[in-house]
Amino acid sequence: MARKSRLSDAVWTAFTETIRYIIIPIVLIDLVTSNWPQLSTAFMGNLEEYTTGFGALVVAASTLEAMNRPGTFRRLLFGLTTLAFIGLWLYVIFGGGLVAFDYGPYHVSFDMSHIVTIMLVGISLKGLLVMQTYTTYKSVLAEEERTKRIEESEEKRMVAEAKKERVVRRTPPVFDRLSSSEFHITADDDIGFVPPPLHEARQEPTDRADRHKTCSVCGERSPANAQVCTSCGAWFSKESFRFGKSS
Repeated sequence: MARKSRLSDAVWTAFTETIRYIIIPIVLIDLVTSNWPQLSTAFMGNLEEYTTGFGALVVAASTLEAMNRPGTFRRLLFGLTTLAFIGLWLYVIFGGGLVAFDYGPYHVSFDMSHIVTIMLVGISLKGLLVMQTYTTYKSVLAEEERTKRIEESEEKRMVAEAKKERVVRRTPPVFDRLSSSEFHITADDDIGFVPPPLHEARQEPTDRADRHKTCSVCGERSPANAQVCTSCGAWFSKESFRFGKSS
C-alpha cells in the first residue's frame, strides 16, 4: 500500500512540475518574444532550450524525491538537488538579473540582480525545510524499524514454541519413568507369554513318583501336578497341566 502511494505521489509530482517548470514558462517566453522582440537578456538566444533542459532536471529530481519516504537520506539528497536545479532554472529565466530593452533610438537596461539574489536566498531557505523534514521523520522511521524488529522476533519466538510443542506431543511416552521399581511378566498364557526355548516345561523321569516340572522362568523344579512354580510363583503352561493330569 505504501509503495503504491509513493508511486502515485511521484506520478502526480512529475505531472505538476512539468506544467510549472516547462510548459508554462515556454508559453510565456513565446508571448514575450513575439510581442516585445526588443527585449533581450543574456540567454535570450537559447532561452527556450535552457528553460526546457533545467526544467527537465527539476522534474526528474522532484519525481525521485517524491518516490522516497520522508526521513530517508535519498529523499534528502534529491530534495536538495531539486532546489539547486530550481536556482539554476530561475537564474536562466531572468538572464542573470540583467535585462535590456531597445525602443527606437533609446536603449534601456534593467539590473535585477538584487531581486534574483533575494529569490535564490528564498530557495536556499527552503533547504532548511527539507532538512527539518528529514530530521523529524528520521526518528519516526527508526521507531517503526524498532517496532518491526520486535514484532518479527516475537513472531519467530511464537513459531519456535509452537514447533517445540508439536515435537513434545509427538514424542512417545516412556513407561519406565512411571515407577522406579522393576516389573516382570509371569508365564501366564492369557497375557500372551511365550516360554523361552532354553527352559521348556517338561517331564524328565519315567517313574510316576519322581515326575516333576521345570519352571521356564526361574529354572527350579516343581511337582508334576503343581499349577504354579513353588519357587517364584510363575504359572505353568496349559500343556503341562494336561500332561500332569494324564500322567
